[in-house]
Amino acid sequence: MPKKMEQLFIIFYLLIPFTYFFSEIYSNNIIINSLILFWESITFIYTLIYLLKKFSSKKIFLFYGFYFIIYLLYIINRHLGIYEILNLLHIFYLPFLILFFSIYPNKKYTKKTLFNLALGYFFLNLVFIIIHIVPSTSFQNTLIFFLPIVLSYLQDCNNYLLKILLLILLITTSLLFNSGILYLSLLITFIYFLIVNYKKMQKSFKRNNIKVLLTILVLLFAIVAYLPNNYNFSNFNIIKNLNVYVDNKVMALKNINNVYQKSNAKEKILGLGQEKVSNLNTKAPDIFTIFYTLGILGFLFYLILVIYVLQKTKLKGIYKFIFIMIMCWSYFTSDILLNNYLYYLLAWLFLVNQKDLRNPNKNILLVSNMYPSKQNPHYGVFVKNCYDLLKENDFSIDLVVMPKTTGKLKKLIAYIKFCGSSFIKSLLNNYDYIYVHFISHSTIGVYLPVITSKNTQLILNIHGNDLVADTKIDQMYLPLSKLFLKGADIVIVPSNYFARILMHDFKVSKNKIVVYPSGGVNIAKFKKISKKTALKNAKLKDDVKYFGFVSRIEKDKGYDILIMAINELKKAKKLEKIKFLLIGDGSDLPILNDLIAKYKLNKYIIRRSFVTQDELVNIYNALEALIYPTRRKSESLGLTGLEAMACETLVIGSNKYGPSDYLVDKENSITFDPQNYKELAEKIMEVLEMKSKDKQKLTKNARLKSEEYSIEKTKKIILKVFNRKVD
Repeated sequence: MPKKMEQLFIIFYLLIPFTYFFSEIYSNNIIINSLILFWESITFIYTLIYLLKKFSSKKIFLFYGFYFIIYLLYIINRHLGIYEILNLLHIFYLPFLILFFSIYPNKKYTKKTLFNLALGYFFLNLVFIIIHIVPSTSFQNTLIFFLPIVLSYLQDCNNYLLKILLLILLITTSLLFNSGILYLSLLITFIYFLIVNYKKMQKSFKRNNIKVLLTILVLLFAIVAYLPNNYNFSNFNIIKNLNVYVDNKVMALKNINNVYQKSNAKEKILGLGQEKVSNLNTKAPDIFTIFYTLGILGFLFYLILVIYVLQKTKLKGIYKFIFIMIMCWSYFTSDILLNNYLYYLLAWLFLVNQKDLRNPNKNILLVSNMYPSKQNPHYGVFVKNCYDLLKENDFSIDLVVMPKTTGKLKKLIAYIKFCGSSFIKSLLNNYDYIYVHFISHSTIGVYLPVITSKNTQLILNIHGNDLVADTKIDQMYLPLSKLFLKGADIVIVPSNYFARILMHDFKVSKNKIVVYPSGGVNIAKFKKISKKTALKNAKLKDDVKYFGFVSRIEKDKGYDILIMAINELKKAKKLEKIKFLLIGDGSDLPILNDLIAKYKLNKYIIRRSFVTQDELVNIYNALEALIYPTRRKSESLGLTGLEAMACETLVIGSNKYGPSDYLVDKENSITFDPQNYKELAEKIMEVLEMKSKDKQKLTKNARLKSEEYSIEKTKKIILKVFNRKVD
């Protein structure tokens, strides 16, 4: 079966328990009940097929096939009908389901999955109470199942805000439900956690005894303050209520046992059958219902299968505790082992247990308001490269990203969704790191969860105008950047130029700053090829000398300085057999077109929109030089220049801002003042007149410099950030 289909079935298993609550509300709706029965039947068949194919020990199926044949003959002999066969499969479904979940290769589902499911059940319970629907016993048993999951997550979670919200939810649900068994389950679970964490609590109390005492007092005060003035504390008399409950079960057992004792030997060995047991109108505990239904032989086979399955599995910790507690409660209630809504939840313990037995990877939430999409494949591609790199190195990483959005209303809605999603994810999940790109906008949703967490580290990755303002609008967001920088554990910047700004203008400690050059350069892709081949592939003439400009057409990217420099060369009549290839698009494109028209430079300029990386390799290799005239203060690095250098193409570049990190005049490049178009014109002429030997020396050094920025070398920097020990 295809992997996607297998995953779909696993989701079906997860959702089945939800359907039972709606089937109880709409118990007379034939369509809903039929759909649920069909859904459950399909998953049951899939379980058996999967086990027959994947489970190594086939003898177990022969063993139980033998018993099923005996029971089938017994049913036929007594003329009991298909109802008894379905009941037999129903009873044996739980151990087979557990076996299925124990061998299914779990690569995705963790305690977090069960916790998220638990939240759904708790809120569903509150909704039922609000709309005056009395939750059934099955709902109560489900809450009992989820209590330890929620408490375990509460104990493990880093976020104090989430701890408070979960405590409020638990207290509210428990008081509204007002059930003795629920209270007792909560008490048993608390005792379990006290025993398991005794040594840890002892150490914590010694270190922070005042803090621990204050926490206990606050919790007690919260419980007392919540209770209404007229609350009847007799409802908390758990032992009395439980005794009444047990007495009813004992009476039910006596009634069914009297019938069993009067039955013949065949019925004692092979069972009374479900129909007869149901007609007695008794609610005996599950384990006894199974015994009287299947008889001595069937009950023996059932116990052997359960023991066999539990031996094959390795249930540990909180999962083992939940399983044992539910099994114990099955002694007191008839609504656990024989009701399918808990079958799947109990089996899920074994699936999740597989994942938790392995060494957990560090969890990262990557948040960015820039990310590639089909419509804009280059937008925020560096962020995707970071995601891929971390994923390849076995980090567990979740994404909250926002692709490029146009239109004020659409952008507003997108940001609301983006910030809401990042807030919920960062609050509900125990992330070791929250990794944020473009800090002024993307940190808004995660900041409160981060500052209320004890161990989650905030990693901020600066890109440009989130630190250095280019416009008045950028200036408005700088106070947010300053605030978020105060809460950061590590700040990643693309260049030493930005590191100096951080230390000088934002007073960020040097120890917090990591220089990581925007993912680095793929030097295996960007490399020297034959100029003749490059010109042919780029569809350029081999009798013309080309200079290139590769950039977004935006303010201060230097396209205007380049146009004026070309005009200077035109006036000096130096443009014979020379053309300029301008590649890019952007909001200033109309201004660029106006400048070209103004200086009548159309015949000297070739325009192309953004191109693929493969096309860029050819273009770089076809050029005499790449012109990189940026004067943008927020230019954090400039990978374009490094890509050209990797292709051993000479760069005529800005001597300021980000590119100044790697462009060294007369050593690996030619640099100039990006405000001076006349100087740029001189540098272009200098390159045209340069001796081949001198030019080759510069381009060889350029390649060596680009190798320092290679993906292979720079990835060690980012991996080191996320391999730090989380305090």
